[in-house]
Amino acid sequence: MIRRYYNLALMLVWLGVAAVTLFPDRFFPGKAVPGGPMAGVLALTLAAYNLVRWWAYRSLRHNRPAGPNPLAARRRRDEGEGDAA
Repeated sequence: MIRRYYNLALMLVWLGVAAVTLFPDRFFPGKAVPGGPMAGVLALTLAAYNLVRWWAYRSLRHNRPAGPNPLAARRRRDEGEGDAA
């Protein structure tokens, strides 16, 4: 369950980092943030990357065909062998 939303959580972290580095006056009045706007652009890129990874995993999970239950097939095979003996 945690793995499903891991990339979304990382995206939110990177969006927070981008907000702080792109708009430092709102969060730290009178102080400069090292890296300047380039660090904010990098953080936005990493946020977009995590969003794409989350979307890819989600679409992969939804598009995967539901196959037969391997435990049910084994149970039928085991029951069939018991009847023959």
